[in-house]
Amino acid sequence: GETAVVAADTFPGPAETLAGHQTTTGAKTWAKSFGLGRIYLQAEGAKVKASAASPNPGRTLYTIPWDDPTFAELEVEITPPGTKRGEWEFGRGGLVFWQDDDNQLIVNTWLDDFYDGTSISSFFHLRGFEEIYDAVWTNVGRRVQWGVPYRLRVAFDGNHYIIYVNDEPVLVRSITDVYPQFDRLAIRRVGLAANWEWGNDTGSLFKQFVARQRTRNDDHGTK
Repeated sequence: GETAVVAADTFPGPAETLAGHQTTTGAKTWAKSFGLGRIYLQAEGAKVKASAASPNPGRTLYTIPWDDPTFAELEVEITPPGTKRGEWEFGRGGLVFWQDDDNQLIVNTWLDDFYDGTSISSFFHLRGFEEIYDAVWTNVGRRVQWGVPYRLRVAFDGNHYIIYVNDEPVLVRSITDVYPQFDRLAIRRVGLAANWEWGNDTGSLFKQFVARQRTRNDDHGTK
């Protein structure tokens, strides 16, 4: 179906934290929803406040309010930290769909010295519980590299999701593939993630965040 942009952010800096900043389109205010790390605004965009010497301290989520609990499509340009393998620079940047403290879908980059390739991972935090070994990931080879911007896009209806890297679909799944009893997630907030996945982010840079809703004529008058 057709979608329309309802929020977008070019992340004009500088500011010490993304929290309290208003999106450049849609006038939605960012808040930190989880974590001890920080995403701050600088001239180039929104950056995870971290380095190889001082990685981001675990999962960090910043979100804006969302009006349609049944669908969101998020897109952001991510530049993983570093320039090449062997610098101990780890990319864990991504996107989050948030219902409440106990229910979220997180999609993130996994770029690491440990492995000669990259993956895009999806984590399910449901009913306050998360089994990290239930995470669903896909190998995207060299599509994601240190210091090279790429676009991550995820469309999610509360159960089914599709993940794109530079407009190429790389993963299609449903939460019910993993948890058949799960009904669906209500999308109350959406935003940016620096995730923990066998290591922490060391300074991913986010640019050009875009959040799209379905246009109402897709609903044929029923809601």
